[in-house]
Amino acid sequence: MTAILDDMRRLEAAYARGDLSAIDLAAAKAELLESVPDADEPVHAVEHAPSRVTRVTIWPMLLLCVLVVTVCAGVALMLTGDLMLSATLAITVLAAITVMLFRQLDS
Repeated sequence: MTAILDDMRRLEAAYARGDLSAIDLAAAKAELLESVPDADEPVHAVEHAPSRVTRVTIWPMLLLCVLVVTVCAGVALMLTGDLMLSATLAITVLAAITVMLFRQLDS
């Protein structure tokens, strides 16, 4: 790739010195880019269709997540009587479960 950039710079320098016309510069650049494989085609990411297994297993996990967060927040609220502490605990548990779910989706 560096060699192509060097060639482009040389062409620009030749154009700046007046050795190449604008038409010759455009033709030389086009020829240079055509020599690179797939330079004119955009790179497409491989698209994977979501599998049915992933969709089926995620809903019970989300339901379990909501249940665990509710139980944690309720127990912390009953034991401490502090709403902020129970909310902090619930958010922390929710974050941990979210990380676990994303790791499960990656594998």
